[in-house]
Amino acid sequence: MKEFENTIVSNTSIEKVLPSEPLNGDRNPGIPALAEFRTETSSDRRIPFSGFLTNNLLAGLPGPDFARLLPHLEPVSLFAGREVYGLGDFATHAYFPETAVITHLYLLADGSTTSAAIIGRDGMIGLSAILESSPQSYATQIAITGDALRIELEALKEEFARGRALQQILLSYTSCRLAQLSQKAVCNGPHKLDERLCTWLLMVHDRADQDRLPLTHELMAHHLGARRAGITDTCNSLRRDGIIHYRRGVIRILNRGLLEAAACECYPAFRQISQHIIAPQVTRYVEKFRIVS
Repeated sequence: MKEFENTIVSNTSIEKVLPSEPLNGDRNPGIPALAEFRTETSSDRRIPFSGFLTNNLLAGLPGPDFARLLPHLEPVSLFAGREVYGLGDFATHAYFPETAVITHLYLLADGSTTSAAIIGRDGMIGLSAILESSPQSYATQIAITGDALRIELEALKEEFARGRALQQILLSYTSCRLAQLSQKAVCNGPHKLDERLCTWLLMVHDRADQDRLPLTHELMAHHLGARRAGITDTCNSLRRDGIIHYRRGVIRILNRGLLEAAACECYPAFRQISQHIIAPQVTRYVEKFRIVS
């Protein structure tokens, strides 16, 4: 028998459409209204699952380990501006983004917001529930429309408790997330808004894997804890320099090299964290637990 391949057969029956309500109960009134973040005009547009597994964590699992999770994985479409979980919610499902980009959005005392983590195909949503932590102190919102694989937490926790590859990969990812949060705390202090915006755009671009990013100035202001006017001024400057182009809520990256040059020193640090914490650990544990019949 040949080794199990980490792919899911494409089938129209696995296309999913999310309801118009938040994914996990009522929205917390302290979080800005979802309508403020909407970038999709059609709430019922289907996003067909491609059938190829691109999430780094799931793709790093040995075949037999992934096969145990496969019956529990449900492809879902995630739309920009929706909440996966609200402030104070208990998670019921974990999400492994494929093409969607999701952020953790914190509400400050003055009513402003700022994001502390950007998660795409490099990670997962629901990590705190796996580690049995308290209810969320942040809202989990979708920044870029796309698809993901959803799984009930009990099924994921059962596989985690086996102590095999999934546990080691998620623990490695936890280490990575903690390092990213520490770097983000450093970034929010001394670095200027234009540098932080460039870093944020690069991190979203890495996870969305497309040059056209459906992002409004208002959404970026919320995620960077900045005034919308400041975001507009920075975008105008980047457009004049030929780095980006934006029109009608869509930013298109024209010159990634110049965008990286304009970013703060945290962007290469973020990339190094991901490359040197997740990747080597995944490779090591995959080799350790790989079973070929």
